[in-house]
Amino acid sequence: MRQSIDFSGKGTSTSVTSLPVDSVFRKIFLKNATELLIYDVAAGEKPSYGECAIEDWNNVTSDAIENEELHKKWAARGTGNMPNLAEGELRVVSAFVYKTEIVVTTTAENRFGKTVYCRYFDCNRVEIPNSTFQSYMFPMTSAYCGRRAGAKFVGLTEDRYAEAIDPAPITFRIYEKPVHEIAVCVGPIYGKESRWLEIVETTEHHMLLGIQYFYHTVFDEMDSYTRKLLDEYQRLGTAEVTVIQTEYKLMDWMFHMMQINDCFYRARHHSKWILNVDIDERLVMHRMPLLSYLRTVDDNIGEISFAAGKIQRNRELPKEYTDTDSLYEQLLFLNSNTTAQTMYMGMKALIRPDITDALFYHWTWAQKPGVRIITASKKLGYIRHYRTTLPSLVRTWIRHELKFKTTRLNASFEEKLSNAIIKRVKRVYEKRPIFCEEIPENLLKAFTKDNYHCEWKNNGTAFGA
Repeated sequence: MRQSIDFSGKGTSTSVTSLPVDSVFRKIFLKNATELLIYDVAAGEKPSYGECAIEDWNNVTSDAIENEELHKKWAARGTGNMPNLAEGELRVVSAFVYKTEIVVTTTAENRFGKTVYCRYFDCNRVEIPNSTFQSYMFPMTSAYCGRRAGAKFVGLTEDRYAEAIDPAPITFRIYEKPVHEIAVCVGPIYGKESRWLEIVETTEHHMLLGIQYFYHTVFDEMDSYTRKLLDEYQRLGTAEVTVIQTEYKLMDWMFHMMQINDCFYRARHHSKWILNVDIDERLVMHRMPLLSYLRTVDDNIGEISFAAGKIQRNRELPKEYTDTDSLYEQLLFLNSNTTAQTMYMGMKALIRPDITDALFYHWTWAQKPGVRIITASKKLGYIRHYRTTLPSLVRTWIRHELKFKTTRLNASFEEKLSNAIIKRVKRVYEKRPIFCEEIPENLLKAFTKDNYHCEWKNNGTAFGA
C-alpha cells in the first residue's frame, strides 16, 4: 500500500509536497522546515533454530576429569601458578574437547584456584539446560570442564547464573593417534616490528629437521607484511594461527604465558611431541636426526630438555624483502654466529603434552604418575638462540657472558636452508604489476581509464597515461 504525504511549509520559504511513501517500509518525518528525515524500517526476527545434529563423538555427558585428584593436589600446592595482571578480565580464548574432558583456556592470569563455572551451548549457541559444571582455574589460565552431549561452544563464568560472554567453539582433539608426530609451539608475535625473517627462518629450519607443524600465536595485532607469510603457511597446512585479544591497549612479553598455556592444550593429542621455543630459537641435532631419536625414546618420557647457546644478533630485522642478494646478507644463521657458552640455564624442551601438565617457559611443572623427564647431552643437540643485543627486555645479557666463539651450521644444512628460505620468500613477496597486454582489448575499453591498474609491458607506463 502506498500513500502520498503532504508536508506544507507554511510561513517558510521552502515546502515539500506530495511525496509517495510506502507506509510499511518507510517512514518520513519533517526534521525542520527544510529537511526531511527518512527512516527505512529494518525487519528483525529471532532465528528459527533448527535441530542440532549430535555426532557420536559428541554424544557424551560426564563429570569425570582424568587425574582429577592429582590436579587438586597440584593446585593446592600452587603448581602452575604464575599470578600477573591482577585486574585482568576473564575472557575465553579456546576450548579443546578430549576423550574424557574439555579444557578451556583464558586470558586471566589472576584467578588460579578460584571457582569458575563451565557453561555449555549447542550448535545454535543456545545454552544446554541444566548443564553447568563447577570447576576451578588450573593450571595457570585454564580450567578443566566435564563433557556435555551436543556441546559445540563452551564459556566460563565466575557466577553460576551470570551471562557467559562469547563462548568459544569447541576444537576437536579426540584422536586415536596424534595427527602429527612433532610440532612447534612458537613464541608469541606482538607489536608492529616486522617478523617475517624470523618466521621463515624458524619454520624452514625446523622443517628440515622433520618437524611437521607449527602453532603460532598473535597478540592483538601484527604488521600486515608479516601476516602474508603466516597466511601462506596456514594455507599450505603447515601452520595454524591463534589470535589472542584482551581489554588491554597493548600486549607484550607479560602475556607470554597465555600463549604457552593455550598452545600446550591445543597440541595435546594433536601432536605427540611439541618443541616449545621462541621465534628466535632453533633446535640443532648432532648425533642423529630428530625423528629417529624420538622413536628410540621410552614411552614414559614426557620431557627432554636441551641446553641453549645465545648468539649475538646485532642488527635490526629487515622490514621487507628486497632481493636475493640482500636476503643472503640478512639471514641470521649466515651472519650471526658469535656464540656464548652453551648452558642448561635457559634450556628449552621437547614435551609430550598428553602425559605432562602446567607448561612453563622452559619446562613442565607437573607430570602424570610414572612419567620421567630427562636432559639431553650437549653432544646430542642444543638450542641456537639468536638473541638481540639491541634495546629489548634483556639486552644486558651480553655483559654477563665471558667467552664467545664463532659457530656455524654445517655447510650442507646451510645450503638447504638458504634455498628453502629463498624459495618461500620469493613465492610470497616477489610481486609484479598487471600488464595491460594480458587484459582482453574489449575489457580494456569497457570502463574509464581510472578503473584499470595495469601498465604496458613494453614501456612500463600506466594505462591511460
